[in-house]
Amino acid sequence: MAAGMEGPRLREPAFGLAGLAPREVCSIREKIDLEIRIREGIWKLLSLSTQKDQVLLAVKNLMVCNSRIMAYTSELRKLEEKIANQTGRCSVDGTQGLIHASDVNFENKERTPCKGKVAISDIRIPLMWKDSDHFSYKEGSPRYAIFCLFKMETEVFDTDMIIVDKTITDICFENITIFHEAGPDFQIKVEVYSCCAQESSITNTPKKLAKKLKTSISKATGKKIHSVFQDENHEASLFLSSTVPGAKYNLLAHTTLTLESAEDSFKTHNLSINGNEESSYWLPLFGNMCCRLVAQPTCMAEDAFAGFLNQQQIIDDLTSWRRLYCVLRGGKFFCYYGPEEIEAKVEPALIVPIHKETRIRAMDKDAKKRIHNFSVINPVAGQSITHIFSVDSKEDLQKWMEAFWQHFFDLSQWKHCCEELMKIEIMSPRKPPLFLTKEATSVYHDMSIDSPMKLESLSDIIQNKIEETNGQFLIDKGCIVPGTIKNGSCLDLETTHVSNG
Repeated sequence: MAAGMEGPRLREPAFGLAGLAPREVCSIREKIDLEIRIREGIWKLLSLSTQKDQVLLAVKNLMVCNSRIMAYTSELRKLEEKIANQTGRCSVDGTQGLIHASDVNFENKERTPCKGKVAISDIRIPLMWKDSDHFSYKEGSPRYAIFCLFKMETEVFDTDMIIVDKTITDICFENITIFHEAGPDFQIKVEVYSCCAQESSITNTPKKLAKKLKTSISKATGKKIHSVFQDENHEASLFLSSTVPGAKYNLLAHTTLTLESAEDSFKTHNLSINGNEESSYWLPLFGNMCCRLVAQPTCMAEDAFAGFLNQQQIIDDLTSWRRLYCVLRGGKFFCYYGPEEIEAKVEPALIVPIHKETRIRAMDKDAKKRIHNFSVINPVAGQSITHIFSVDSKEDLQKWMEAFWQHFFDLSQWKHCCEELMKIEIMSPRKPPLFLTKEATSVYHDMSIDSPMKLESLSDIIQNKIEETNGQFLIDKGCIVPGTIKNGSCLDLETTHVSNG
């Protein structure tokens, strides 16, 4: 590669000399073994659990482990089939996987779209209680443990478990889940699970069950669990995580999110609901889920290619060239005077849009002068605006042409997600909302009906009270005695003496 050139090399077949597939197989097997060990540990913890929340959380984690093992096992089988089909196809001289740029037809080349990040957050699932149930809530009424699973290929994520009763009008999950290796054809399966969390149904778990769980764990457990997933009926394995009486989660609702669902704002999605009023886990869902699904393709977030180019300028019929550092990213061709301007956040000297109407053409080459040019043509208001660039070598020209064609393909596959970069907002750690830290029946007792619309600090409130009562407020509260007010503050009587004179 010529000096100053940067960017990805031409992509090679997925199963080249690097032995990518065997490494992936080993990696997946290690992940399966890890999940089996985690699952065994959860069973041990479950055998010692006595609190209802502990049992509910442990059973939930078992389901997550089961789902991950199933996903890994499915992917493992696919990879093993690929390796089997690939056997015998490698050329004897070992040249398979080497690509010569001069032999590539950039326009008709079979391509794979770039990966990207997909984030789902701020999930809200409205409930539709009857007025008689919602407003006449009584202590001891049924409560439900709810959580969500998000599945995409081998990646399985879960939300926090929350407790819902008839005073709750919306099921809210504050988690943000990010899939880092999503393709434009991604499908995220969203599954909502529910379990009736009544005190009697969980805390009265027979002691025999706990003893059985504790004594049944052995070194052979992993092999037994693994054998279950080798069976054709993978769904049967899910029942292993629901064997605790009174702590069985059931699928309450589900939906599938795709690229068309992605939008840089909140959007409502339909839910498919399972069960009915007779089911112990049933909740009166409205049938919709509101969430924020953001897709961030790599071609939008990272540089697709970068390097120095010479740009042609024609001023007063005189042709000149200027040296620019050019970056292809996010449907635009950014041109700077140097790479240091990017770090300094200097405005580019030139920005050329790259979209489906753009035409990239390799121009006639001057073999004697060794000049290799390409033009970027954009239609604007019925006319064409052309920018001409020169590269240093034939190899550089081919690399730029490949980068442009790959970028065109990525933009076409990620569709509307390439119109503007969607931001993934990572929430900073914070205290849980008031409604999640207090019992539902006591929240409103702690709220002041005549509280000001604008929040005030504690010192402001005290100062206002002092001014309104001429200091009598603090005397009535027993905070001070006459003569100990200083700038509206309460002074420590043991360490501070204020004379009345």
